Amino acid sequence: MPSSFIKLCSKNRPLLKRIGLAMGFLPLIIISSLLNSCSSFSPLNAESQYPPSGNYYSKPHPLPADEVKPDLSSNKMASLDLPIVVQDDMDWKSLERVIQNQLTVMEAQNAYDPVTLEGLSLTKGDLKNSLDAFLSLLRLNLEPDEFNRRVRKEFTLYKAGQGPDKKFLFTGYYTPILPASPVQTEEYVYPIYRLPDDSPELSFINLPSSENSKNAARPHWKNYTREQIDRHGILKNRRLEIAWLKDDLERFFLHIQGSALLRFPDGKLQSVGYAGANKYGYQGIGKLMVKDGLLGKGERSMQGIKKYLRSHPEKIPIYLYQNKRYIFFSYNDQGPRGAGGGTLVGGRSLATDKSIYPAGGLALIFVRKPVLDQDDKISGWKRTFRFVVDQDTGSDIKGPGRADLFFGIGQRPGIMAGSFKEWGEVYYLIKKN
Repeated sequence: MPSSFIKLCSKNRPLLKRIGLAMGFLPLIIISSLLNSCSSFSPLNAESQYPPSGNYYSKPHPLPADEVKPDLSSNKMASLDLPIVVQDDMDWKSLERVIQNQLTVMEAQNAYDPVTLEGLSLTKGDLKNSLDAFLSLLRLNLEPDEFNRRVRKEFTLYKAGQGPDKKFLFTGYYTPILPASPVQTEEYVYPIYRLPDDSPELSFINLPSSENSKNAARPHWKNYTREQIDRHGILKNRRLEIAWLKDDLERFFLHIQGSALLRFPDGKLQSVGYAGANKYGYQGIGKLMVKDGLLGKGERSMQGIKKYLRSHPEKIPIYLYQNKRYIFFSYNDQGPRGAGGGTLVGGRSLATDKSIYPAGGLALIFVRKPVLDQDDKISGWKRTFRFVVDQDTGSDIKGPGRADLFFGIGQRPGIMAGSFKEWGEVYYLIKKN
């Protein structure tokens, strides 16, 4: 992309009044309402080692004769008045990659299937057309003025979020790289499980007799809690183990992140991802530890929780078992994938509540990000303007004002994700009819 530039509207706009731009990155477009509300892996490229994921949906079918495609012009969208051009803080190739990843899995979807975006009546075809059109613009390598003009002409931006000011609370997630073994050893003793079958034979295996006597009826495996599975071994020795870890705390946080790269003793890397879960909702243990006086409010990050529990190992089962939710995993060869089927890209993939925001939405985010120094310590925070693709969801990502930003694979993304909790804004881009 050519050198970026900025056109400033300075009237009562202190937040953006003195934004300076570096050279050489893709310009982003910000609507005026933003001013008013003002096996080697690259750690920020989740899919660099993997080919684009395959199709996970049924073949498209023709539009029924009596079905009419929704008219986008009937939606109440934000007006597209673009007085400002600002810089994307990442390389534009990563944006091309995440768009192409999502388009790959959308090819087999029925373009006329209806979706809603905070009540807006859209179709999967609208989302796909928006991604296609934007990708085409990127590949034209236009001058910033012309790129700005084309986006104004071809897209409408819709500000989503919670409350009258339409805000999002952002958190972060990542994919850890964990030492693991394909078999149990003296060192690797903590199993991760594949999704159980719906067999009643799985019920109450290895459960203490006192609990069996109180439960004559065998429950479905979705009723099993974290304590029943990890403490009582209710699924033990059923050939459900797909790998073994040596750290119970890392296993717990793997359940929160939903994916990992396992590094086996022979050096092989194996990707595992979310396959399913029991019936229980997520319970954040950081909040419980703050309530019990073990952590200060500023220590609720993943790093703060790990630091305390490693210093007080006797507390680990007390707090881990209070989160009854349990995640099951499967091997995959695509790397971390979102709920929408597309391979995730560090810094470019967003998770939202999929009952409100559909998978495949192109969006622009405005939020602060952590900045790491050479020692991987957070040295400050920087305001970020970035295009992303809404590809994923999470058990704790509920409601119109929650978003989870995927930071990538490895230690540095993990540090940033674990400390990331910021209010920001999200604008969805919809191709005009």
